[in-house]
Amino acid sequence: MMKKVIATLMTAALAMSLVACGSDPAPQESAPAKEEAPAADNAEDAAPAEDAAADDAAASTAAGGDLNGDGKIVVGYISKNTVDVFHATINGAAEEKLNALKDEGVIDDWTGILDGNTDAAKQCDLAQDCINYNCDYVIILPAESTASDPAVTALSDAGIGVIVVNSKTDSTDSLALTYCGSDDVFAGELMGQYVQEQVPDGGVFVHCQGIIGNSAQQQRGEGIANTIGADSNWTLAADVPCDWDPSKAVNAVDDYLAQYGDDLKAVICDNDDMSSAAQTECNAKGREDIVCIGVDGNQGPLQMVKDGTLGATVLQDGAGQVLAGIDAVVKSVNGETVEKEYTIPFVLVTSDNVDEYLN
Repeated sequence: MMKKVIATLMTAALAMSLVACGSDPAPQESAPAKEEAPAADNAEDAAPAEDAAADDAAASTAAGGDLNGDGKIVVGYISKNTVDVFHATINGAAEEKLNALKDEGVIDDWTGILDGNTDAAKQCDLAQDCINYNCDYVIILPAESTASDPAVTALSDAGIGVIVVNSKTDSTDSLALTYCGSDDVFAGELMGQYVQEQVPDGGVFVHCQGIIGNSAQQQRGEGIANTIGADSNWTLAADVPCDWDPSKAVNAVDDYLAQYGDDLKAVICDNDDMSSAAQTECNAKGREDIVCIGVDGNQGPLQMVKDGTLGATVLQDGAGQVLAGIDAVVKSVNGETVEKEYTIPFVLVTSDNVDEYLN
């Protein structure tokens, strides 16, 4: 009897052992999950194609907020310079707005005005400083289109949202979060057309250029060439590299007055620092008839227009440009759509409308 009981218990134990070994479902149920993994990989592989399609849209959507993941939103600001009147106005507007955004808690901090000294190499160094500061966004006003471009590429490669203001670099269109500026070709055309209207019989004109290689210098020259440069009544004496410097524009006036005398009818300048200095020199030499014009619409030239000692200027809203750039930062922080480009219009200012812009 005892043998039968023992045999029965052994048989039951063996049966339970067989059930336990044969009923492990994990390998069978996990196999489909392993088969699904390639599908997930394919979805990831497809993502870049979908992203590329999205990039083809007219507007780009920023990642938004804390781009480097350190828990703070920090904005860098690389100026072109801190000395000339036009850029001092831009820097002042930016400083006021960025301080307000910090006070309101929209951003945690910003670098202050980093002085680019109108030096592309310096701007590249400052870009590296912004990377070291863990900036999420950097606003930059390039000194030159090509030489300042490594600053834009380095910032972009570091995952920073780059806002280019006032003039483009070579990779701005492809790498920057946005560009905020004005149509400099149009500015050149406004200047050329104004001179043509003032002196319909034509004559000789001199073009005083900004720093060679700056996109504004290049494009304003293009606009001048499109208009007065294509007019058979006019002869271009020279494109004179003056580096935005009023003293060099005065030297150009003296040189070409000596060479062309009464035939010299106009001096077209890439900025107002040069045009106001050129007009003052012409007036001092008894040649108030020479038409001088430039771009920026600073208060000094505007006052000259009001006083009748300068005929016109092309006003560039630099403050509007940089404030558009800062608005783009805020949009990105909030996850809103940021356009690839924001254009602030130029305005021809004469005695007819100078009161709208003076002071």
